[in-house]
Amino acid sequence: MKALLILTMLAISISVAASTEDNTSVYWTAQGNKLLEQYKFNDSIQAYDKALKINESHIAALAGKGEALWKTGRYNESIISFDKALNLDPNYVRAWVGKGVALHGLGDFNGSRNAYDIALEIDPNYAMAWNDKAWLLYKQDQYEEAINYSDIAIGLLNEDLAATLDTKGVALEKLGKNDEALKYIDRALELTPLNSIVWIHRGDILKALGNQTGSVAAYAKAKELPEQALDKSSV
Repeated sequence: MKALLILTMLAISISVAASTEDNTSVYWTAQGNKLLEQYKFNDSIQAYDKALKINESHIAALAGKGEALWKTGRYNESIISFDKALNLDPNYVRAWVGKGVALHGLGDFNGSRNAYDIALEIDPNYAMAWNDKAWLLYKQDQYEEAINYSDIAIGLLNEDLAATLDTKGVALEKLGKNDEALKYIDRALELTPLNSIVWIHRGDILKALGNQTGSVAAYAKAKELPEQALDKSSV
């Protein structure tokens, strides 16, 4: 009987400890990050909101929420979240890069480039700042420069290469180097096979190569995957 009582009390203690752990801003931020990686953007926003309800100054939750917001096209809300993070730490590179992406989505190319430049001044080795600046240059028809910045990002990255491989691929396509472009897009898809935007880019390149069947299949695949905010800025 005594042993049973001890086991019961131990189970209650473990349950209470788990419940306490599951109700921290760190826990909910980690959940938000996982959901963000799974392209479940609205669910990730809810997780980050739970983290911020517990601790409104959790800087990683603010940045994560900002990224999830811009991935759903909610650029103005995204900037608000990044600005809150930057008010806590003006040197928080992740927030500067995220703000640059959101400003780009709003068509504010100058503001976007300024945000990336600040990020790179703080940390010249922040690869995604180089990549996102490359994408900005690509959208301004500066394809050679976009490729150069992509190469810098590729040289710095050991993982999470997909975005910058995609950037270089679409820039090469604009220069008419479609076969080479397809190789970079396919490498990106090996790393992120659920990224609908990269599938769309694959469809564009196959179309340029005259492969109509492959192009249609790539576009169809993109429609099956979680929807992401496409770049709404004009070129």
